[in-house]
Amino acid sequence: MTLPRPLRHLPRPLRHLPRPAQRGEGRGEGPPPLLALLLIFAAAACSRSINLLPPYADGSVAGDTSVINPLCSGMGDPIQLPTASGPTCAAALATRGHRFALCSCDSVSAPARIRTDSYDSRTTPAFEETGAAIGFGGDLVANAEVRAGGALHVAGPGGIRTSTQLRTAGSLRVGGPAMLSDQNVDVATDAFVNGNVSGRLRVSGTLHVPPGAQLTGGVEYATLVNEAIAVSPPCDCSADFVDVADAIAAAATTNADDAIALQPTALANVTTPATIALPCGVFYLVEIDAAAPVTLVVRGHTLLAIGGDVTARAGFTVQLDPGAELDLLVGGQLIVTGGGTFGAAGAAARFRVWVASPTTVLFDGAPTVSGVIHAAAAPVTASSGLALSGSLLARSVAIGADSDLHFDRAIREAGTICGEPAAAPVP
Repeated sequence: MTLPRPLRHLPRPLRHLPRPAQRGEGRGEGPPPLLALLLIFAAAACSRSINLLPPYADGSVAGDTSVINPLCSGMGDPIQLPTASGPTCAAALATRGHRFALCSCDSVSAPARIRTDSYDSRTTPAFEETGAAIGFGGDLVANAEVRAGGALHVAGPGGIRTSTQLRTAGSLRVGGPAMLSDQNVDVATDAFVNGNVSGRLRVSGTLHVPPGAQLTGGVEYATLVNEAIAVSPPCDCSADFVDVADAIAAAATTNADDAIALQPTALANVTTPATIALPCGVFYLVEIDAAAPVTLVVRGHTLLAIGGDVTARAGFTVQLDPGAELDLLVGGQLIVTGGGTFGAAGAAARFRVWVASPTTVLFDGAPTVSGVIHAAAAPVTASSGLALSGSLLARSVAIGADSDLHFDRAIREAGTICGEPAAAPVP
């Protein structure tokens, strides 16, 4: 018998990693084929109880917390995403690509204060001014305080220009000259500057500059070393890092929507509060357009692909069971307005947002964001400021008001669920 399309195996880019055999389980063991088939259909039939729930005003139906995906059990295996080197564990990609609290692929102008610190979502939150690096692939022009609770890497050949205080709790690495104000710039460890240094700079460790570099305006250091300086781009912003568009296309054709009675348009016009429960597996929606609060209750290792835009005007909450994770793939624009919250409070490292589109990601009204936001092709704008727990990587960043970003150190070990070594803090 041929299973219905929603129950077939997923395509190669979205297959789960192999699940380790459990005790008493092995080749040749398990229920007879006929019984196994009956169990699959029974599970699918049970999941259809979702249709008994009252519909919302827009005709969509909330997910029943008891729904299951017959293609997986329990948490399911870690989600994979397509990359240039083949399907790769999404958690491992987060560990590799998100070592910085904030990383912009291009230059940044900072008209408002930016501060970073770190915490660990797996324990009682305690913010520390350590391990929360900031990275810019281009230049930095800072007209307000930049306070990195870790290293600060500025790879652009134009270097740094500041008109106010700057402080790092780690190293400072600059791909060009450092033109600093008469206010103090403090570096907790070593500084590497590929050019002249002017202004008030205090380096607790060693200052590294090229031979012949001029130091003027009150530069202090413990030791001076003259050598060639090279500063690499801090983050991998290449299209080869992850192919989000391909993953969305695969999820659009092969998913488990029917297994849990999830309509592709379930969140296309949300006018009253909506809650959807998602078991482990891959699911697809055409878009999310919500004028009312949306809550996703996630039971396992889950991928939710959105073919178009995600627009959240009244809050977007992700509730994760212990050990559960959600990879939200956005094919169009990501728009969060009206302030409120977006993400998984208390579990930022386990909610990952992958944006395929090069159009602007908008965080309007100073929302509280909890998650790992990967938008390597898109500019991110937060005109009213941003309160972020997790990590943000974007093509460019424009933050218009004072902002605090809290790096979740659990991201460094997120990939260990699929064999990825823990990442070291940015030096």
